[in-house]
Amino acid sequence: MIRGYPRFPSLFPGETLILHVSTTSPHFRVAFFRQSARLEPMPVAFNATLDGVDLPDGPPDRDWGWPAYQFAVPADWRSGVYVAMLIEIAADGGEIVPDSNTTFATSAKALFVVRHRGAVPAGTVLYKVSWATFVAYNGTGYGSLYTEAVWSREQPNPGFKVTWRRPGCGTGGDVMPGDSDDYYDTSSRRQTFEHWDAPLVRWLERDSHAMHYCTDWDLHRDPELLRPYSLLLSVGHDEYWSDAMRAALDAHVDRGGNIAFLSGNISGYRIHFTDDDTAITCAKIGPPSRDPEIWTRDAWQEVNSECRLTGVATAFGGGWWDGKRRTQGYVVQHAAHWVFAGTGLRDGDEFGNDEDFPLIGYEVDGAAFRRKDGRAVVTGELGTPRDFTILGLAELGEGWVTGKTNAAATMGLYVSPQGGVVFQGATTDWPILVPRNAHVGAITRNIIERLRLPSARIIGPLPHRAGRMLAAVGETVSFHVDTGRFGDAKTLRCDWQVVGAEILESTGLLLRVRMPDRVDFITIGVTLWRDSDAIAFGTCTLLPLTEEEALKLDVLINMREMVMAGEPANPLVNPSYDPVDRNWLIFSIRVPWIRERAVRMEKAASRLLALARRPNSGGTP
Repeated sequence: MIRGYPRFPSLFPGETLILHVSTTSPHFRVAFFRQSARLEPMPVAFNATLDGVDLPDGPPDRDWGWPAYQFAVPADWRSGVYVAMLIEIAADGGEIVPDSNTTFATSAKALFVVRHRGAVPAGTVLYKVSWATFVAYNGTGYGSLYTEAVWSREQPNPGFKVTWRRPGCGTGGDVMPGDSDDYYDTSSRRQTFEHWDAPLVRWLERDSHAMHYCTDWDLHRDPELLRPYSLLLSVGHDEYWSDAMRAALDAHVDRGGNIAFLSGNISGYRIHFTDDDTAITCAKIGPPSRDPEIWTRDAWQEVNSECRLTGVATAFGGGWWDGKRRTQGYVVQHAAHWVFAGTGLRDGDEFGNDEDFPLIGYEVDGAAFRRKDGRAVVTGELGTPRDFTILGLAELGEGWVTGKTNAAATMGLYVSPQGGVVFQGATTDWPILVPRNAHVGAITRNIIERLRLPSARIIGPLPHRAGRMLAAVGETVSFHVDTGRFGDAKTLRCDWQVVGAEILESTGLLLRVRMPDRVDFITIGVTLWRDSDAIAFGTCTLLPLTEEEALKLDVLINMREMVMAGEPANPLVNPSYDPVDRNWLIFSIRVPWIRERAVRMEKAASRLLALARRPNSGGTP
């Protein structure tokens, strides 16, 4: 028996890798492999025979303190996910060599990441390995953050506690009691790199996508990590986030960065790094009412809803953790969107409904939604951005464990005010389907090829409606692209793509379109070119207002302005105040303001009445 773990989950080329190893064999050696299109052996100069030491397991919440062995990582090693194969050497010289075709094992392997050092080439994608989730589920040494969890009362962040300085994090280790095999693939256990990540990494590396790799630990420790990258990938099961991780991702999107969540059960629990960032705690339960040590329950939904960043939450999704699940994929909505380019999919089609490995499961996230004219639109509950566009829906029925009666896996995207695009796949099994399902693979390729470029902020539709960029059916509106961060606009070429609206004018930075006469999704895209190089991509999707909705909005806005009368901090009308006592607020400067808004509202209200009287209008006065 031989087992080991890295002292740190990641390092840079040229640094020293420290492996802590315990073995029942008198000697061992280490071979290194990088996960590419296959596990590639790394030629190294340190294939020496090492003396082994046999030590017992430690507790799950403390550094195990096994003997340390040092290995100088060559400066030319590329960024990637690596595995150390621990090879036992018996007294007679015989060797026990682990399977070098997979990163998965319950012993004899240790996973680590080599990061990139230096300038980041344009278009390079950053892949984040969900290290914290691997640590949380690892049952080696008695406990995990689930079964047989150990509670720590250490301040300032008490909670269930696990260390990653023990074997198994990412490769497998001991399976926590009660955790079932994946019915569709028993060759590796869930909550390991091999299960969630390796299928996608093999696909990415085979297709020669420009990739760099990091871990949650890196994102937690380096708030500037994301700054050189346009696109971050979150893959598989990305459940455990620290405050610093969340802040780094929020800042990335706020400044126009892109994220593709090819994952599920995202940011469910908040964690706190402790013991010099070598262990994590998570208070999954609130304190008893009489407990003198008070803490906050570490559920992101209660602390700072994950929906504000991810657009979705497990609260609106569900899980199917054991056995064969109902075969489901996503039902397509707005098939003309660039996400579906080249797939041949049409509205109402279902993709990913693979009987041998369905896309929907084993855990999925969703957004609260309602139906509007036959289209699924988000309600904004728990902070889901209002412009989150649902592109695929899988309503969960019997057999799923859900927290809501109308739970549904929800694929879609939204755009931040600075143009950053957040795509949401919303299922843990997305990366597994990428190499085995043509539609999922094509969608993933579309996302990466566009979002690896810096984001170009599209401004519109204009003219605005009372300060809001909204358009109604039949209107002529314009869009333009913000090129301020890309230098001289005269050297740029704009390639506009329009779906669902009629192009009236496309001259450089400006686009004028006519909205359709009926409500349907409109998607605007733009690619910025300098000479023969694509240097940025921007997008926005909207659902035009009906004529009735636009008029009602005008009425409500003018009613509000009449009540505010130039000062939102001191409205004229409040249900708890007697109007007799508020007469003094109607002073002379406010009367013209009120009259002007009243005239506007009368016009809108008259048009609403006329609309309601039209035969078969469906309008409601």
